[in-house]
Amino acid sequence: MNIIGIGTDIADIPRLRKILSSKNGKYCMKDTFTEKEITYAKDNLSKLATSFAAKEALYKAFGTGWIRGSDVEVIRNKKGAPSIKLHGEIEKIAKKRKLGEIFLTLSSTECCAVAVVLLTS
Repeated sequence: MNIIGIGTDIADIPRLRKILSSKNGKYCMKDTFTEKEITYAKDNLSKLATSFAAKEALYKAFGTGWIRGSDVEVIRNKKGAPSIKLHGEIEKIAKKRKLGEIFLTLSSTECCAVAVVLLTS
């Protein structure tokens, strides 16, 4: 197993609240999060913020910059660590780079959410 990328991100929860409650908030929500993520969060902004941080961390680990939020889906199992499912363009990039596993860790407080992603081959 070789490490092919690592990324971390901190999301500011009050800033995310402001963005999602703005005039373009519904568009931003739909473009950034999957239906499963929105359903899981049930209006819990901390959960959405950790998903956002995970997406940013993943794109940093790949070195691509932001492509599309809904192409990265944070899966939260009732048992075990959260995981990431890839869709669309980032999934194609992962296949080209022969991605093995994605390791993800999430944490949050009242003001911020953090995610760390490790990519292996």
